[in-house]
Formats: sequence, structure tokens, C-alpha cells
Amino acid sequence: MNKILVFIAIILAVILIIIKNTNIHEKSKFNSKMIKKILKKYKPSYFIYVKKKDYRLYIMDHIGRVVRSFDIAIGRKKDFARKIYKNDNGTPEGLYRVKEILSLAAGTNTYSYKRLKSMNTVYFKASEGHYLWGNPHKDAGQKAYGPRFFRLNYPNRQDIKDHHALVKKGRIPKNENGTFPGLGGGIGIHGTNDPPSIRHMISSGCIRMLNSELVLLDDYLKVGSPVYIEK
Repeated sequence: MNKILVFIAIILAVILIIIKNTNIHEKSKFNSKMIKKILKKYKPSYFIYVKKKDYRLYIMDHIGRVVRSFDIAIGRKKDFARKIYKNDNGTPEGLYRVKEILSLAAGTNTYSYKRLKSMNTVYFKASEGHYLWGNPHKDAGQKAYGPRFFRLNYPNRQDIKDHHALVKKGRIPKNENGTFPGLGGGIGIHGTNDPPSIRHMISSGCIRMLNSELVLLDDYLKVGSPVYIEK
């Protein structure tokens, strides 16, 4: 009997060590200074942490602990580069906040519902760079945004500052008319009509999720929620 208890105790100890080491490894993935900054400045119940190279979106709670995580797709700009100017297909990097929430679960007479429904009627053409994953000649079509659109406050102050500096140095390609492109906008977290595109660089800059997982963000996000995005 005693041998059995000792054996059980050893197994439990090993399990605890594995869990502890897993947590340490998990924590090492993240920018601890940024997490502390977010928690101190905004005191959120939950916030979003996105790692582009991992194609992963994490939901963190009020003490910086990961409570959920989901696969994502990101902008198709080379080398996971951040968004710098309009139509460069990059996903931004930095600290943002949810500026607006559009939802098909809202009342049919609400702006939130009507706006997203209208957005989902837009037909995206492959000839304009909007195609299904693995088939550059197949139109992305309609319902590209899915059941939710969490709009971010891109560009933020740092984006504007960086864009201004790069324009001044001439490091942004000019438009055909000789002017420099602006920063663009309309960046958000939304769904998809192309599930195989998840975990790929395919969007024009937004963060895509599977529709069935996107709606779960309702329990964690509200207008003003912090969203941190890193390479």
C-alpha cells in the first residue's frame, strides 16, 4: 500500500514539474514589459495579444494569464513586415484598442448589424489581389468578414510618427501621381469565408479567424479593449 502511495506521489510531482515548466515556456513567449504596461495603464478584464509569426491570437486576463488562444491569418506582406502605408498588405504592429464592434448578432435594425451585413455584400476579386488560399485565380467573393468585425484604432500615434519619418526620408514608394500614400485604415479582427487560409499570410492587413472561433471573442472584448500585435 505504501509503495502505491509513493508511486502516486512521484507521478503527481512529475506532473506538477511538467505543468510548471510548460507555464514558464509559455510566459517566455511574450513581452512581459508590454503586458505589465497594458495591465497598469488600462486595467482590462481581458486583452488580446497577437504573435504574427506564430499565427496565433491569445486572450489574456487581468493578471496577464493566457485563458484562450486561436489560430489566425495575417497580412501577406513579405517577412511578416508591419503595415507602413495604405495597400502595402501588412498587418500593423504595436498597441491598439478596439475602436468599434460590428456584429451580425446585434439587432437587425442596429447600425452594427446593418454595417457588417453591407460589408459582407462586397465582392472581392482575384484580379484585385483578393483570392482564396491556394488559388490566386479564384475570387474571394462575398461574406469575407464573417459574423463580427472588431475594428482597431489603426493608425495610432506611433504609426503616424513612423510614417511621417519614412516619407521624409523617401523610403515609401510614391503613387503614380508622385505623391506618397497615406497610412490607410480599416484594420480589424474579423472572420473569413476561406477557412483554409487560416495560419497563412493572405489578408490585406487584417487579422482573420475562423467564424466559429471569432464569435467567442464576444465574451472577452468590448470597445476600448487593448490589442497588442507583435511580429
